[in-house]
Amino acid sequence: MTILKFLLGGAVAIAGAAALPSQSIASEWGCQVLLCLSGDWQATPSCHPPIYKLITAMEAPGFNWPTCPQANSSAARFDKYEDCPSGWQAVGNSESDRPGLGQERNICRIAADRLSLPVVLKSNALGGRNGDGSRQVKIEIDGKVVTATIQTAGNDRGHALGSGPTYYAISRPMRGKPWFIEYDDANGLRQKSWFNLNMP
Repeated sequence: MTILKFLLGGAVAIAGAAALPSQSIASEWGCQVLLCLSGDWQATPSCHPPIYKLITAMEAPGFNWPTCPQANSSAARFDKYEDCPSGWQAVGNSESDRPGLGQERNICRIAADRLSLPVVLKSNALGGRNGDGSRQVKIEIDGKVVTATIQTAGNDRGHALGSGPTYYAISRPMRGKPWFIEYDDANGLRQKSWFNLNMP
């Protein structure tokens, strides 16, 4: 990988300096972290010390993510959900068509009149309906069949819940690698690397 060679060269240059002020040491660690998290750090024994150090440091008050100036790397950010399928909107777990701000956007939904995918009613003892009266269907999205719930929401003109637009809603997929770092590669192009911090 070009980025790995680029960062490795930078890390070696830093490590070979005669005197290492604290800022250079932090920079070296940040480049080690980026180098390891850009690949399969769990399967790379030499990456365990810098990443274990990182995991321990994250629990300390005032923690700042170590960055690599040579690659203009960002601090890591966390996003546990995958993007919704094309055309679907991420919303909170609410039947309203105007979910409250601050809700966790753990649902993907689409207006019934905008869904062009084939829908099959899910058969069960209640004729496709749950105990609360909602209906479930099967929808094929990107080659995978998922269960969706048909929701009817109140709208913003004051109509009662259940009298507004109808939506299909699915659980928003969760990422296996919910953390990401952005950095510049050796060609100066901005890249994003996703990773997890699960101990091997």
